[in-house]
Amino acid sequence: MDTQTLRKQHDEIGETSEALINAIITRDRLEVAKSRWRLARVLIAHLAIEDKWLYPALIRDGSPRASTMALNFQREMGGLAAAFNAYMLEWSEDRITNEWEAFQTATWALIEALDLRIRRENDELYPLADGERTLAPSERRIA
Repeated sequence: MDTQTLRKQHDEIGETSEALINAIITRDRLEVAKSRWRLARVLIAHLAIEDKWLYPALIRDGSPRASTMALNFQREMGGLAAAFNAYMLEWSEDRITNEWEAFQTATWALIEALDLRIRRENDELYPLADGERTLAPSERRIA
């Protein structure tokens, strides 16, 4: 799989996360709402591609190193996806208004987790996936 699309989605997730943080800093509640839903849209699309295509392909057809790494990332991302879904459900507009400081803390924690995940995928998994793509099928299972 070509990771270029996934990397572009990572860029969009990062830009949207930054917009959300900036909206929180400036207390722009309308932009907070817009950025949260934009982040949800982009992140859900991104996770669907990884879960449906990238991870299964690397687990099934990759080298032992690629298969193991993809399986580990897949397991870890499940927790992050659940955390994001809980965040979106728990933080209604009313709760955000009434518990602004707690909302800020929860958002910072979520964005930090997303940022770490994106950096790890960009630095560790995607280069491995790109390398796997250049190998012949018979070479993928060797070492």
